[in-house]
Amino acid sequence: MLTNDYVIITCPRILTMDDALPVADAVCISGGRIHAVGTLEELRAFVPRGHCEERRFGKGVLVPGFIDSHSHLSLVAQCCSQFFCDTSYGTMAGLLDAFRNFAREHPADEWLIGYCYDDTGMKDGRHLTRHDLDSVCSDRPVFVCHISSHMGYGNTMALKKLGITAGLSIEGGEVVLGADGLPGGLITEKAYFQAFLNVPSCPEDQLPDLLEQAIAVYNSQGFTMFQDGAVGFAKGAHALMRAYNKLAREGRMNARGYLHFLPEVMDEMLEMGTWGMPVTDHLFYGGVKSFADGSIQALTAVLGSPYSCRDGFCGDLVYTPEQIASLIDRYHSQGVPVAIHANGDAAIEFVVQGFENTLGGKPNPVKGDMIIHAQMASDEQLARLKACGVTPTFFGRHVHVWGERHANIFIGEERASRISPCGSCVRIGLPFALHVDSPVQPVDAIRSMHTAVNRTTAAGRVLGPDQRISALDALKAYTVNAAKCTAREDLVGSIAPGRYADLTLLSDDPLAVDPGAIGSIQVLKTISGGRIVYER
Repeated sequence: MLTNDYVIITCPRILTMDDALPVADAVCISGGRIHAVGTLEELRAFVPRGHCEERRFGKGVLVPGFIDSHSHLSLVAQCCSQFFCDTSYGTMAGLLDAFRNFAREHPADEWLIGYCYDDTGMKDGRHLTRHDLDSVCSDRPVFVCHISSHMGYGNTMALKKLGITAGLSIEGGEVVLGADGLPGGLITEKAYFQAFLNVPSCPEDQLPDLLEQAIAVYNSQGFTMFQDGAVGFAKGAHALMRAYNKLAREGRMNARGYLHFLPEVMDEMLEMGTWGMPVTDHLFYGGVKSFADGSIQALTAVLGSPYSCRDGFCGDLVYTPEQIASLIDRYHSQGVPVAIHANGDAAIEFVVQGFENTLGGKPNPVKGDMIIHAQMASDEQLARLKACGVTPTFFGRHVHVWGERHANIFIGEERASRISPCGSCVRIGLPFALHVDSPVQPVDAIRSMHTAVNRTTAAGRVLGPDQRISALDALKAYTVNAAKCTAREDLVGSIAPGRYADLTLLSDDPLAVDPGAIGSIQVLKTISGGRIVYER
């Protein structure tokens, strides 16, 4: 615990991400903020005598605390009590057998919930059916979320409780029928989102502790700020906000939270006048989150040309271009930042046009606008996003985890070679961030940066060498650039006077090690507001 009036931290190397002083020897902290940065001698002369403690970090490199530009921390918290559909089970039989064991070990659970099922990552290469999940448990509802978070599966009882019938029609979603004409178990996009809102979440009294545990996981990976990417996506938005506020009031948030809200929740906050109200230095109410399409691996992203694996099919819109443009305009007029999920190049185009129509060629007056994933963005679209002042945040780990499947199954080698086009952003001068969309992938900035720098797939080959970036650009994507996605770049993202004292100590300098070794760097300490919240 760093407790004195002033604390000077020295380290063999400090990377500030501040252009005014890129490298320093020491940083002075006071009142949870950075007081001064420079040499040890300068800072000793700067602070009052007798009120300063000196801490020397004898090894490693100190960087700004990592900022998560898109994930779902509240879902990460609740996954602790759910079944992880790990692809390491290999086969459907192995996975279902493990799920049955989970069901036997949780006899009191009213619902059995699984998460992160990845059909193309299993040897069987198919979706779950209601019959599969009936074999797990037939006398309790069983519901499984796909790894894309854009579709899910239910057993017979779950489908019945959720009102999923053969005749159910939901615009922008699908209830997939089996050979018998009944719901086969798979539901997609808006049908899935609507169903997920009715799947019970954990009891409200457990939420604060679960959130605190999830924040500790983020701390262990060097994060000092996180986004909860869609409050209102799961059941219990009000309970979730009460839990966050409780943690913030009690000083139990060891990382700063920036909450994004689905339109229904945001509209309620705007009507009540609660959006934009200051909470604490560790909790901020952010922008509105919406969707333009789904996921490439779920075949629900909207492409300009058909999927390689499905002739003539380009995906289905979640919202029309007119609805997307209207949403951006409506919230911008109230000063609310807009974050829109878009993966396919056609969906990205609708989002770019929506921002262009709203701004009308004028400077963007709203901080914090972002486009999430933007996997298939063209160079031309990226240039237009730059002109609109919209920050893309890329799910860079896609290259490693799904790159081969994108090339061989979904979109072909040429289009797959430029997914998450970080290199293009560097060339045109567009700041961008990186994320791993937890719980889709485990919380991890280091491996994410490693992938962006090296772009090696799970098969060990480089996919899109011209989209590789430097270690410095990767580090910016988790610090100073990611700060833009929080509309708090004057407070976080760099080690500079006036910023929050949010710092991460790494075992090695990512700018100095061999690019292939970046993934081996370890987080040694995480400091939030001057407090050490994680030590390896």
